[in-house]
Amino acid sequence: MNRITSLTDNARQSFQIPIETGDKIDFKLYYYITQKSWFFDFTYNNYTSNGNRVVLTPNALRHLKHIIPFGIAFMAEGYVEPFDITDFSSGRVSMYVLNQEEVQEIESNIYGA
Repeated sequence: MNRITSLTDNARQSFQIPIETGDKIDFKLYYYITQKSWFFDFTYNNYTSNGNRVVLTPNALRHLKHIIPFGIAFMAEGYVEPFDITDFSSGRVSMYVLNQEEVQEIESNIYGA
């Protein structure tokens, strides 16, 4: 798991994430004050996914496991969902990029698939 450490309390963040295949993911992370929630969009090659809510999960992209060679995990100290604009910058919530092997490990160990 590769932790993304450059996240701030900026309500709109855009960055690229390199993955093991040599490709890059175009990633947008954004906070809606009216929803008190973080959301994310990403583009990988020709696939784009928009409006994904950040929730605590071992793989937020599990439903795409047969389409993309990576996953995204959001973990927190305690079990409180991300709700504050400072959740990432304070370190309370962390974002991790999973490679294909880690995605399969999660499938096997957590979901028994």
